[in-house]
Amino acid sequence: MKDKTFKIILTLWVFAIIAGGIGIITRILEAERFTGYGSYVPWGLWVAMYFHLIGIAGGVFAIGGACYLLNVPGFRQHFPYVCIVSGACIITALFAIWIDLGHPFRAFSIMITPNFSSMMTFNAWSYSFFILILAACLLLVRKKSSHRDINDPSGWLVPLIILGIFASFAFPSQSGAFFGVVDAKPYWQSAIMPILFLISGLTAGSAALLLLDCITVCGAEFPAGNAANVSRAPFSVLRWITVCGIMVYFLFEFAEYSLAFWSPISHTRQAIELIMFGPFWWVFWIVHVGGSLGAIYLMIVGKSTRVIGVGGLITVITFISARLNILIPGQAISELKGLKEAFHHNRLIYDYQASLNEYLVALFIAALVVALTYGGIKLFLKTENMGVSR
Repeated sequence: MKDKTFKIILTLWVFAIIAGGIGIITRILEAERFTGYGSYVPWGLWVAMYFHLIGIAGGVFAIGGACYLLNVPGFRQHFPYVCIVSGACIITALFAIWIDLGHPFRAFSIMITPNFSSMMTFNAWSYSFFILILAACLLLVRKKSSHRDINDPSGWLVPLIILGIFASFAFPSQSGAFFGVVDAKPYWQSAIMPILFLISGLTAGSAALLLLDCITVCGAEFPAGNAANVSRAPFSVLRWITVCGIMVYFLFEFAEYSLAFWSPISHTRQAIELIMFGPFWWVFWIVHVGGSLGAIYLMIVGKSTRVIGVGGLITVITFISARLNILIPGQAISELKGLKEAFHHNRLIYDYQASLNEYLVALFIAALVVALTYGGIKLFLKTENMGVSR
């Protein structure tokens, strides 16, 4: 990466940490007074970021691990990056949901007094199991790299990767199931919900790896007009996985939305109309649809890794809208007719809008992902032993 580009990224990161740190301090001192939550809509932007980052963590490892086992060119040398990015995302995701809790310091109770009939408990334990797998994989990969046999798949690494792939497919799907088991919310109670969460996680995870590959490997060749590097594996593989993932997600989304509009007795139509034509229509049409189509265009037509990397960045950022379009509309529809008009208070509203404090904390969360990823690469990887040209 060129020094000028690094300085720009560093400046943006410092700004995000400082501004986000103000939001974190406000959250600690003032609890949730400055959030846009109400008794009807208790989950907002931070919970959406939690689900988004959990999906990316699972998607990154599922794709990276599968490509390692299939010996896709380049992926075995880059598998340490897979572990680090996945670990950074899942740790930050847990921080995002922790900061959202009303009593965050009681969070440990789910580990010492678990109730496995609860989907939330099942998720928390599966995350812990996955973090242990990531740590073990990273240690084994570093040991192999020190002996210059990173391409050797023998030993404990392969069974650990297989376990990790099963886990990384499971917990994004469990996130969808977490919503699907809520009987009081017709929009959430859909068999397609776990599939949507899984596909969005795989897509955003592939885009995250594509972006990282762009920065760490292809970045040195940016000034030279690197059209030839576009076809290099794993860059090319991640590029097309991301494009196909976006298209498949749109296909499933169209199936769900079209059935709701065509059915005369649909219980989800009101929520979908809110997504497409409500006060935040722009989240669906501009951020989700427009951003995804723009990313597809850049990744298909782009002739340089810089342009395609921007497409990956857009995908990582805009796919949080897929989480918001599931999370918020499911809460914003009243279960009882007339309830919205029956009581009037600034905390008894269905029209959720994220506050400045929520945006600042979200900025801190995004900066934390970058810090953990960069720090992990610097701390655990000796790039010269990975066979990576910087």
